[in-house]
Amino acid sequence: DCIVCIDACFTQKRSKNPRGAEGHDPSNPSQTFFLPPDFVAKMEAHVEQCRSRGQERGRRAPRTADDDIVEEGMQVPVSVLDGCGESFKAADEKREKASTQFFADTGLMALLCRHDRVLWLANMTTAGEKQHYALALIQQLCLHIPDTMRVGLLYDIGCQLERSLRKWNFFDHPLLSRFQFAISVFHAYGHQWPCQVVYHPRKRPGFGLSDGEGCERLWSALKPLIAPLRVSGFHQRMFVLDMQVRHLDAKSLSAFGIWLNRRWAHCQARKRAANTGLRSCGIEEGYLHDQWVSQVEHQTKPGPRQSKTKVEEEIGRILELEKLVNAREATIRQLEIQLMSNQIDNYPSFQLEMADARAQHDKLSESLRRRRAALGVDAKGSLTRLRQNKYLQVRMNALAVKTRIRERLRRRKFELERIERAYRHTVGEQRLRSHTEMAVKRREPTLLRLVSTYNTLCGILATLIRQRKAVRGAVAPHPISRDGLYELDVDDDIWQDVGLVDDDSVDPPPWLADEDVREGIKYLLERDRCLEEEDRVARERCHLQEWLKAEWDAVVLAHTRCCEC
Repeated sequence: DCIVCIDACFTQKRSKNPRGAEGHDPSNPSQTFFLPPDFVAKMEAHVEQCRSRGQERGRRAPRTADDDIVEEGMQVPVSVLDGCGESFKAADEKREKASTQFFADTGLMALLCRHDRVLWLANMTTAGEKQHYALALIQQLCLHIPDTMRVGLLYDIGCQLERSLRKWNFFDHPLLSRFQFAISVFHAYGHQWPCQVVYHPRKRPGFGLSDGEGCERLWSALKPLIAPLRVSGFHQRMFVLDMQVRHLDAKSLSAFGIWLNRRWAHCQARKRAANTGLRSCGIEEGYLHDQWVSQVEHQTKPGPRQSKTKVEEEIGRILELEKLVNAREATIRQLEIQLMSNQIDNYPSFQLEMADARAQHDKLSESLRRRRAALGVDAKGSLTRLRQNKYLQVRMNALAVKTRIRERLRRRKFELERIERAYRHTVGEQRLRSHTEMAVKRREPTLLRLVSTYNTLCGILATLIRQRKAVRGAVAPHPISRDGLYELDVDDDIWQDVGLVDDDSVDPPPWLADEDVREGIKYLLERDRCLEEEDRVARERCHLQEWLKAEWDAVVLAHTRCCEC
């Protein structure tokens, strides 16, 4: 029924009593967008109370660290949610983003509708992005909408917010069941792929083409106020922000027809492209839908963390240790050859070098022996297969390289995001921006070399498959194209480890192995979101016409009564 987005901004801070501003700070006389401070404080107390009760229940039924399960009400495993939480600073509410030692107000959190109009603001006074601010905004929204209205909520860490709501029971279940959570489009790259499959608004039904980045556009519009409001009084800051938001809302309303027309044209263009792609695939839509359901079910099921992931990590460490031991053995042989051929100029230095090489070799050998002894039966069998099978060795190396590429791309995206959000132009900020840009450019050649290495390994795997030297049912992984490498689009092959991980079935499913099915699924989801957007824009157009007619009738009635007087 409605789509909203939430986000926080820590650049809109206010210093503690700057130059005695508190003494010249009259109360805000206008109607405000800000939540009352006592309303936010009550939500904070409620959150602490719920968490204390939940922690008491958690102590009674502890979960082992190696359990990977799907928590009640969630659609992705715990391991995936933990990975998303580690990727985002916003998920760690204990992280200090603005010092409370120097700032009385540390930032803003906003709730906007999908038309980028501000509904409510929360004034933040804590160092981190505490969840009670978002929960207070959600509660305020629920107080002003019908009890049966459904809400789609977009947030940078929407998966973490839903997890907390279900885990700690902040709200009653009937209220929570009305909400559908999703992650903002431009922050999806920081989430694990299974999380994107479920929470990306282009994959999740009901969100149309909404991107959830309205708050970012709001922060950009409020950017000129950062400096003057930094040294203002409490009420002065509230008043100025209210006036600016009211101006932005009025500006948005006057251009709402243009906005609708632009959205409609954009939707129609994307719909035509999606329909063309679907026709080119030549596959029935019902079959594609079934394959998508199968893909989501497969890629969001809990993984055997203890029996698979940790074993593969341990085998990888053993293989690395074997390479290091072989390298030290080669160094020792080379030194022995120098000794036998009498090519030593400084004998005391040579003795030290030989002793150091043997000590390192012994240390690595002992570490390798302990790790081999600690392997279980399954792990030893996997290690034996790796040694005997070139295909499995190359596949493991390719997966390791692709994982490194993903992590480097994520870090690069986060660094560039910091540059894009650098609103201040002080000397220190400019130096930091310049240093970050230089660091990003300096690391690009290394990233491109990793891509070349990965593509070479993909070629080797494809050759081994053609030569029938691979395991049964093996699928060649997709090379990574340099074009659009840095965009991290949700449909990029960088997210999926096709052909690099074992599958439970002997024959790979069509959504994994059939390129036409994979492309068809992308076009099908795109077309479905366009149809949702088309329906929503059409209804919004009708609402706008009804509103305009009511306004016009009111003006005509007022004019008529004025003429009669």
